[in-house]
Amino acid sequence: MKTLDISNAHSLTYSDLDENLRRGLKSSDPLVFSVLESVSALHQQHVGALEEHRANVGMIQYGSAFPSQLTGKIVSDLQARGRVSPVDFINANAGAPLSICCTRYGFQGPTLVLTMPEATSRPIADSLAQYWLQSGQAEYLFLCRADFEPDRGIEVQTRLVCL
Repeated sequence: MKTLDISNAHSLTYSDLDENLRRGLKSSDPLVFSVLESVSALHQQHVGALEEHRANVGMIQYGSAFPSQLTGKIVSDLQARGRVSPVDFINANAGAPLSICCTRYGFQGPTLVLTMPEATSRPIADSLAQYWLQSGQAEYLFLCRADFEPDRGIEVQTRLVCL
């Protein structure tokens, strides 16, 4: 497995995103913004190869980050009003960042989210990526390391890999 390119994003907000990326994301968790930004940067750099193999482009997100800000809002709304917005509920899903990227760019390959510390999840992600590439289930994979630390915020590093 070889790394074609790497992109980083750090604690982005809705207003940090390019207007084209913002579309439909106003109620998304901040994790979505950083994952989408890093994937979009790589997509722009490698659009020709990725578009040609769109049905076999997959994604794996791993690390300690999950939609915690939006999850907190949902809990607060439930306590205060006894109900929650369906849109908020959908966007609080741990798979929301990858779902949005796949929908936005038409990726149809396998996806997986591992919300656990990088030390545990990266070996699993790398091993599965190698398997998916060697078995032909994917031609390209975005491997998104998404970590959260209260004092550092959300840090996303995305690697675009292939055989």
